[in-house]
Amino acid sequence: MNAFPLPASAIDWLNRADRQTILAVDSHTGGNPTRIVLSGIDLPADVSGVDNVRAWLRDHADHWRRRLVHEPRGGGLTCAVLPVMTREDNCDIGAVLLEPGSYPPMCGHCMIGFASTIVELNLLPDLWRDSPDTTEFRIRTPAGPVGITARRDGDKFTTVTLVNVESFVVSRANYDVAGRSIPVELLYGGDYYLSVDADKIGLALTRDNANEIVRVARLLRETCTRDGVTDPLDGAALDVYQVLFYHYDPDQPLHARIVVVAPPGVIDRSPCGTGSSALFAKLVTEGFVRPDEVVTTESIIGSTFTVTAQQVREDGPRRFITPALTGRAYINGFLTIAADSEDELADGFPPL
Repeated sequence: MNAFPLPASAIDWLNRADRQTILAVDSHTGGNPTRIVLSGIDLPADVSGVDNVRAWLRDHADHWRRRLVHEPRGGGLTCAVLPVMTREDNCDIGAVLLEPGSYPPMCGHCMIGFASTIVELNLLPDLWRDSPDTTEFRIRTPAGPVGITARRDGDKFTTVTLVNVESFVVSRANYDVAGRSIPVELLYGGDYYLSVDADKIGLALTRDNANEIVRVARLLRETCTRDGVTDPLDGAALDVYQVLFYHYDPDQPLHARIVVVAPPGVIDRSPCGTGSSALFAKLVTEGFVRPDEVVTTESIIGSTFTVTAQQVREDGPRRFITPALTGRAYINGFLTIAADSEDELADGFPPL
């Protein structure tokens, strides 16, 4: 069936005033949404490169982020990607990530969603030039370059493997949270996570326990970040805003359940790409799995990623793991976002 064109009345409404339209494609990765901008956000001629585009949006044009991911068009889970045409760091394209609360350095499910959309819509030239079954390209993120290997069977797209940035264990400490001592590990997988073994605090990582998971995560984040968080090796201030709970049984070492809670208190529906990377780095560092073994991470809704190590290196007291994370995303639809100048909520409002 052919796609339905916009009716003439809709085109007339869009052209009647300056609606500042954005064309985007929506996808989900393991249940978590990604909104990828195809057109409509024009950058100044003197702003180029991922880091500069990110800074310009944050400092001068934050309304684009709010329109894309805030309510009423988005919500607490909605993330967006603005593609950046760049070849910096030997990459094929760049990506600025936009979330309800910030411009994060990295997001695994977003990069799988972005890569899947690139493949499905042929957004890069000569994708299948070297092989009819696999294609490789690199995406420059604010956290650094990440690698993509996409696969297909005939004309059917199958999976994406994301080679993430180096991941590692930052620190460990006990925190007094609401009168109980909770062991917390600070992990990095492209973003920082306050990580807790859910079994040690009697927290069931199930859908029917979602409200309690969010309640505990909020308490934990408030307590652990109250005085700021720093890297114990160099004292650098760290942006820590997410909580990761996990269930891991050493008798079943190749499986883990991961539940990530992001502000204001929303549970990631996917197993979380950067969270899976961070937990895998912990498991390798502590000797629970070998770097070449493959761990399946499962989300609160049952969706899964697989993760293994592409590379391991030692530097002082830390072990750095380069994770290779495999999953895929599915396109949900295409949309034209418009802002009515008479709408006082045109730029959106933060999710509740």
